[in-house]
Amino acid sequence: MMPDVGGMVSGTIGLTVAIIVISFIAAGVIAFFVIRWARKYSGKDSASQELLRTGIPAQARIVQITETNMYINEMPVLNLLLEVYPQNGQPPYQAWVQRRIPMYQMMQFQLGASVPVRFNPADPTKVAIAM
Repeated sequence: MMPDVGGMVSGTIGLTVAIIVISFIAAGVIAFFVIRWARKYSGKDSASQELLRTGIPAQARIVQITETNMYINEMPVLNLLLEVYPQNGQPPYQAWVQRRIPMYQMMQFQLGASVPVRFNPADPTKVAIAM
């Protein structure tokens, strides 16, 4: 009696197709979370974009810079302590911002440098750099 070669081949093809489909789904899920994580530190997440659209403009001075040891696309993610100077007469205050800094902008993010920001009037600690 001869073995059922047709059944073995169709079973192998079905298993191969299932592995390929599962691999594509897993890659898609991983890509989704990596892109979401990268957007968070680039200042392009929805919260930052909303703050840039609706926040109150102000100037801020960089008071402290600390490294996070994170890099996204070979760009460092830095913690910046900003002293925010609201234009609406409120006294200056300090707020932390975590931001990915492209290499071509590194010279603009030095201690004492002035950067444009927008802040949430309901929660002034929520600040986004407007550049």
